Amino acid sequence: MNQAIEYSQVEQAFLHVGSRRKNITAYLIVVRQGIALVRLGKHEYTLTAGTGFWVPFECLHALTVLPGCHYDKVQFSARLHQPLCGQAGFISLSPLLLALLDELRRAHVSPQSNDSPENRLLAVIADQAALFKPTTERLCPALPAKLQSVLSELLEGQTTASSEQLASIETILGISTSELTACLLIREAQKLSRSGRKAEQIAQDLKCQLDHLQTLAQTLTGREF
Repeated sequence: MNQAIEYSQVEQAFLHVGSRRKNITAYLIVVRQGIALVRLGKHEYTLTAGTGFWVPFECLHALTVLPGCHYDKVQFSARLHQPLCGQAGFISLSPLLLALLDELRRAHVSPQSNDSPENRLLAVIADQAALFKPTTERLCPALPAKLQSVLSELLEGQTTASSEQLASIETILGISTSELTACLLIREAQKLSRSGRKAEQIAQDLKCQLDHLQTLAQTLTGREF
């Protein structure tokens, strides 16, 4: 990072599968469109449009961003000498924070410098970040309580839910369960590929036809294994 606080806006064309690691920066991610997933420990949290999630320094996690997801990201360097929230989780997006992010999208066209308007806006966001009260009570705040366990099963590759439950999840998330399942399959394939397995081994491990797997990979990631 060149600056102590940096803002970026991302429009993810392909599936992004982040490695599980401890981050050297703290960051705020706010989804504007689509779906992102954050794994913390044994649980995976689903970010939908209008959702904010805070990841503090040295937090062991993995970020997955589905194709078509648009999000804002504000990163904080350890060089920043002010207290920041030390707990990970969903945060409440206050009107002030939303207004600051809206202004950053407009101001982001010019290069960031120490005395730029963008830096002054980011300094206010840093003040807000010290006051965050993250929560991980729900896997997806957009879903009602009765569908939380259904989503958890979906993310773990289980399909015991009723068609009505799946339809409700699809409506709220804005993605079909078959699309979500395909993304999760390719995510697992990418993890296996990174561990050194060949394409044929990956298909065998995932109990999937190699041609089908490669077609999905090409569609979702832009390349085959």
